[in-house]
Amino acid sequence: MTDRLKDRIDGARKAAEGLDAEAFLVTKLQNVHYLTGFTGSSGYVLVTPDRAVFITDFRYKTQSAEEVQGLDIVIQKGRWTEDVAALVRDAGVKRLCFEGGAVSFEAHQSMCKAIDGVELVPAKDAVEKLRLVKDEDELRRITEAIRRAERGFTENLSRVSPDMTEAETALGLEFNIRDNGAKRVPFDIIVASGPRAALPHGIASGRKMKNGDTVVIDFGGEADGYQSDITRSGVLGEPDRKQREIYDIVYEAQSRAIEAVKPGALCRDIDLAARGYIASKGYGDYFGHSLGHGVGLDVHEGPTVSPMCEDTAQPGMVFTIEPGIYIPDWGGFRIEDMVLVTDDGCRVLTSLPKDINFEG
Repeated sequence: MTDRLKDRIDGARKAAEGLDAEAFLVTKLQNVHYLTGFTGSSGYVLVTPDRAVFITDFRYKTQSAEEVQGLDIVIQKGRWTEDVAALVRDAGVKRLCFEGGAVSFEAHQSMCKAIDGVELVPAKDAVEKLRLVKDEDELRRITEAIRRAERGFTENLSRVSPDMTEAETALGLEFNIRDNGAKRVPFDIIVASGPRAALPHGIASGRKMKNGDTVVIDFGGEADGYQSDITRSGVLGEPDRKQREIYDIVYEAQSRAIEAVKPGALCRDIDLAARGYIASKGYGDYFGHSLGHGVGLDVHEGPTVSPMCEDTAQPGMVFTIEPGIYIPDWGGFRIEDMVLVTDDGCRVLTSLPKDINFEG
């Protein structure tokens, strides 16, 4: 086991200790990957005071032996809950914490039945909190996920043009991103044009784009399980006065928020830097979502950069800055970049130009 993975396992162990539990059962696949490096679709981790065990099924016997180093590997013989129960009993566990947000009611009932006599204690975002600050290896993968998405976007610009449908543009973009090395795209690509650009999550439709349309394109890439999330907006052809006004407000709001990112800054204050500016220009009612969110193994993870967030920015955090203005029956703009909090401020990880003119 590498020192990096050992530290992560120790972090899970300390989370259990903080809940007065002797063991921690991790079931969310992204967290399993974080703790072990396993990339398959079925795996569980049980961490006790003196042991860490990886549980999977026969399909992943060879793969787990290659990917999971330093943990004992158990291949299921029946239901995974039965294997967990046997391990818990052997370890003399009386209190077992589990990921409350990742376990279904049915799985919880099955665990209660299999592990009779052991108190199950829900843990909230315990591993997710470990994931908030990225190490150098994670940053390398996130940066590659960004580059794959950006190269795909640049190669696909010819499809951002009049008479192309939103769906054709999105399909071409997904192909180009995957052709640049991504195994998948992290979410359905958003292409919203004309009045549909007022839909913050306007999944690509059969609408043909027209000259003069505003167009919002939200997309991402992947590298070794890590994600990226980027939005570019523009106009097909020459923007009119209102389009340029709204775009410039969104651009300035994002610039102010990026300037506010530094260690110790409250996430809600970073949000306010953009939201307050948009409100001062009379468009506060047209920006209703959070300013940003963390990105890593999940495309949406902590921290949430919103008016309600009490978190502070810490060096190593990666999150988006994505203000937008959405006017019903007219359209809208959003600009989204990913930033890394540094020791003295932040570094913008995305590099695509930000220009109101979409030129295919």
